[in-house]
Amino acid sequence: MNNQETTEVITELETKIAFLEAANDEIERALLSQHERIDRLDVIVNELRNRIKEQASVIEGLESMSSEPPPPHY
Repeated sequence: MNNQETTEVITELETKIAFLEAANDEIERALLSQHERIDRLDVIVNELRNRIKEQASVIEGLESMSSEPPPPHY
C-alpha cells in the first residue's frame, strides 16, 4: 500500500468515525429525551394512582353511610 492509498484509507476511517460519533450523539439525545418523558409519565401515573385511591376512599365512605340505617325520627 503506497502513501496515497494509506492517506485515503485513513481519511475514510476518519469520516466513518465522525459519522459514528454524530450518530452516537443523536442516540444519546434521543435516550435522554425518552428518559425525561418516562420520568414525567411516572409522576403523572403516581398522581393518578393517588387520586384513584382518594376517590376509592370517598366511595367507600359513601357506601358505608348508605348501608347504615337512617337515624330515628322523633
